[in-house]
Amino acid sequence: MKKIIIQKGLFLDKIAYIKDDILKKLKITDKNQPYFEKDIFIAKKKKQNISMSSLSLSLDENTDGFMHYYGKDNFEYKLCQIKKIYNNEKNPKLTDEITLVGKYIIYIKGSSGLSISNKSKDDEIIETFKNAINPSILSDTKIILRSNCTKDDIHSAISETEEFDKIYSQIKLKAKLTSKPQLLYRQYESEELFLSKLNTDIDELIINDKQTADRLKRSSFKIENIICKNENLFEKNLINTQIDALLSDKISMQNGINLYIQKTEAMYVIDVNSAGYFKYKDKNKNAHHINSIAIPEIARQIMLRDLSGIILIDFIEMNDDKLAKNLINQMNTQLENDDRKSSVVSITKLSLMQIIRKKEDLSISEILLDKNFTKLYSVEYIFEQISEKLSNMQITDKENLEQIKSVKIHIPTFESEKTNKYIKILEEKYNIKIIPDYLKRSDFNIKIH
Repeated sequence: MKKIIIQKGLFLDKIAYIKDDILKKLKITDKNQPYFEKDIFIAKKKKQNISMSSLSLSLDENTDGFMHYYGKDNFEYKLCQIKKIYNNEKNPKLTDEITLVGKYIIYIKGSSGLSISNKSKDDEIIETFKNAINPSILSDTKIILRSNCTKDDIHSAISETEEFDKIYSQIKLKAKLTSKPQLLYRQYESEELFLSKLNTDIDELIINDKQTADRLKRSSFKIENIICKNENLFEKNLINTQIDALLSDKISMQNGINLYIQKTEAMYVIDVNSAGYFKYKDKNKNAHHINSIAIPEIARQIMLRDLSGIILIDFIEMNDDKLAKNLINQMNTQLENDDRKSSVVSITKLSLMQIIRKKEDLSISEILLDKNFTKLYSVEYIFEQISEKLSNMQITDKENLEQIKSVKIHIPTFESEKTNKYIKILEEKYNIKIIPDYLKRSDFNIKIH
């Protein structure tokens, strides 16, 4: 069974994809986030460095972006799209190739050609599509047929392409009529973007917000049943405890096997530890068995945590090339369900496997941990947890909550202008006076003798 659980919060929105009772994918969005991947802007040029082939652009009054640009033409405004978002103060990376994502195709204006997803098994579908599409569209547009597109879906894929062509024309027209940098088009809100990347039929979607539920009912996504419930869905479905586990370096598996995930400046390192477990007397066979057990969970953790860049996996050492190649095949099979571009580069004689995974969004740790104090949770995550607890009290013990005039709450972060602002939001939302108990910076001073 394929299930989506969406919890709209006060500070964070959380989305989970569960397949056969196993958490497969997770997305957490900061409600303060002003822009998202794939947002399309008319941007104003700030600075162009021809020698560095770079361009700085204003997206609006508060946000700048940068892009690699090899042209030398003179312009004041440029149509562009957010390609990548960063966790720190670094501006988003932009592209002038505008991409629209559908169920059957990916439409890229500013490029050209026709191709099919690497995960697709049907190469003949390209010719079928090419014979049916208006050739003028392909002259300045690249179309990628998604892995779920079959010959039976060609008509739908053509319709999707033509619809995207109309949308792009409308965006271009709007850009011409605009006299200041601003957001022009957002194809998907965070929920729809999640579903579009997942690109699979859903049996059941449970959400705690009626407005979003109604919007999803009107969407083109195939969702058999949408249920709206006013309760803490992530707590009830035990997803919050799994989120906390995603911030831990250690993952305990069956038979005592452990995974350790650490981030260095250059890469992520995942270490497979047997913890003394063995099944076969043959050393290579036993190592391969342990590594094979670990692979599905390694792939799941990569996707859940949204790890990207270089990922090095330190498997139990095997001295057998055939067994090593088998591990590569197993990992490739597991990564077939990844919506990011990822590839297994190699595996060494010491059983070190290297994976390259494209970065498109923030990792779970970048969202949930403080940017300056990585041992602390982010302010938004802390206050969302407080909001959930107050919401639970409002649902289960409303009369008692109404009688309470004030409540002292431990807040495991430092006091700031933002935290005081969030306190006021909570007080207004739940009609209660909050006495915050913050961490004190003096408690963290270290004296060296």
